[in-house]
Amino acid sequence: MKKFLLAIVALVASLAAEAKVIKITLADGTEKVYASSELSAIDFNDDGSLTVTTWDGQVLAALGADFAELEIGDEAVVTEVFPDTLSFNIDADGIPVDLHSERPIMKMNYMYPSVDPFGEPVTLSGTILIPEEIWNGTASSEGILMVNHYTKFHRDEAPTISNGELENMLLANPLKPNYIIVESDFYGFGSTVRFPQAFMQGLVNARSSLDGLLEAKKLLDDMSFSYGPLCFNIGYSSGGFDALAAQKLRDMEYADRISFDKTFSGGGPSDVCEAYRQYVLIDSTAYNAVPLLLMVCTKETQRLDVEYKDFFQPYISGRIDELILSKSYSSWPVCDSIGREKKVHEILAEKYCDLESPESKAIQELLRGFSLNNDDWTPDLSQRIYLFHSRGDDYVPIQCARPMVPFLASKGFVPSIIPGQTNFQTNFVVPNMGHLSATLIYFIQTLAAIKAWPLMYVDNQLKPEYQWLLNHDQITLVDVFRYLDGIGIDSKALIARLREQIAAAGHSGQIDFVTLYGFLDKALQKVNLSMNALVEMLYDSGIDYMPIMIELMDYLNEGIEEPVSEAAPRLEKAAYEPQTPVELYQQQLNSWLKAGGIQLSR
Repeated sequence: MKKFLLAIVALVASLAAEAKVIKITLADGTEKVYASSELSAIDFNDDGSLTVTTWDGQVLAALGADFAELEIGDEAVVTEVFPDTLSFNIDADGIPVDLHSERPIMKMNYMYPSVDPFGEPVTLSGTILIPEEIWNGTASSEGILMVNHYTKFHRDEAPTISNGELENMLLANPLKPNYIIVESDFYGFGSTVRFPQAFMQGLVNARSSLDGLLEAKKLLDDMSFSYGPLCFNIGYSSGGFDALAAQKLRDMEYADRISFDKTFSGGGPSDVCEAYRQYVLIDSTAYNAVPLLLMVCTKETQRLDVEYKDFFQPYISGRIDELILSKSYSSWPVCDSIGREKKVHEILAEKYCDLESPESKAIQELLRGFSLNNDDWTPDLSQRIYLFHSRGDDYVPIQCARPMVPFLASKGFVPSIIPGQTNFQTNFVVPNMGHLSATLIYFIQTLAAIKAWPLMYVDNQLKPEYQWLLNHDQITLVDVFRYLDGIGIDSKALIARLREQIAAAGHSGQIDFVTLYGFLDKALQKVNLSMNALVEMLYDSGIDYMPIMIELMDYLNEGIEEPVSEAAPRLEKAAYEPQTPVELYQQQLNSWLKAGGIQLSR
């Protein structure tokens, strides 16, 4: 009878990821746990043992003596608990950095109920990483880090099987913050490895993370394990997209059960449609397996009636099962198999590289629905968000990350580069760093925040002294200079060379915008930057640079009474008229610079 029941379960599981778990009791009394989607058959042998056949045909002969079906809606199912080690290594050539650190942990894999891309019940798998000193009670946990893993290709890269770089960096760094990591395999890995993954498919992975977090907390509660009061939502690259998607879904459906102290989203394409458009327009990416993965996952999880031979160039279309769906290769072997030098138009079919074709427009409309900057999200202003992106990102073009800043600003968030000054921290001012190298900056800022949080916040509120420091009306760029003057540091002397060089260039009297802008531009060019790029970075971060420039110019001109030359155009008159808005300053400056041959890109 059991065999007959399991045959029905296996039949259902072959069509959908049924939310059931099979527990095998081995002859020695130990247990192994499988999701029904992982198995295709269980047969009784004459000697009373069981032969278990996995979904991919692997036969686990004489595994055990009995099995039972478990419903996991009522209790979390732990599949295994074992010791593991996290490792943090930075050894940069030519840079005086040599950090190596390890940290023993306990790793607890578990299964939990969720929903697949088609709205059907599914059993997903996840992992909980607990530092050894927290596990054995010699240290207390500050809270939970809900990590959203970055792009995976190989089945063995699932978090329940191997630890990723971000997990290692967060817990095994020399500061060793006392947090517990909770991480989902996501649909398509772990217990659902037989199915195509849901890469960049809107809120699918977000639900996996949130359901996994709820079940992990329940599991730890049942163990009487204290995981601490804080909860951070973290992810970089595609995990940055998934972290922000988790924040969106939390605001929409989980607000009564989950609250994040802060979401740290880095290097992610929040506008999925724009990511596709940029790959086509730029016709290049340093990670050309990603456009391939995006199109495959969109076709599979959306059940598009399109043949792969219509999606891709012939040399790729017949190899999708091997390269992507089998999950037999990690990303770089896939890139090598495609050819790392291949352009996007050499990967996608011609009609999908024509953004005006009917086929391309249909895909764009579908991907637009996956993008996070849509009006179906009314963000919860009580939450805190950090967005990070490098201008030089060679995997995820910055154009597909930019729209999120004005979107959140339009919903009431106030952008600030300064941590804690508002509930919306931005950092788009990292110049010319690639996707991988910028990870380190994202990690350092995230680590600093989670490490300092217990010192800066009480009952989720910023301590008064920090609040005063961040929000005091008098603390501005120029006030910092004046403070230095007041304690005996002549800050003007520090920039005397600025004035001397400006004077040597033939400018006397008061410093105007063009003079200051031009000098700063030349100075920045020495470090492969420009004022154009700086203004763009500040703009991307939601920061208005005009008040800073006006304030700096005012400070530099204090005590200088020479009349302004009539020979050159000036903006001081507009700048010092109280009735003139900053927006008008911006318009006048842009027009002025354009007339002088300086074109701002934004």
